[in-house]
Amino acid sequence: MPEKRPAGPRKRAAKTEAPGAAPPRGASDGVKQYIAGQLKAMYDEVVAQPIPERLLKLLDGLDSDGKNKES
Repeated sequence: MPEKRPAGPRKRAAKTEAPGAAPPRGASDGVKQYIAGQLKAMYDEVVAQPIPERLLKLLDGLDSDGKNKES
């Protein structure tokens, strides 16, 4: 018969933060402002990029297909 071991403390699953979660409570306002500024700069850079021609053609084609099916 296998030997029983005493029930000890179980390991808890590591906490995972959801994307977009607030910074840790200990983070200073300066750190939060720095992170917010960096994220905004990255977002603004992505938004300023032109939409690739290939994607525009695909969207036009999808739009045309939808109009043809409605008739």
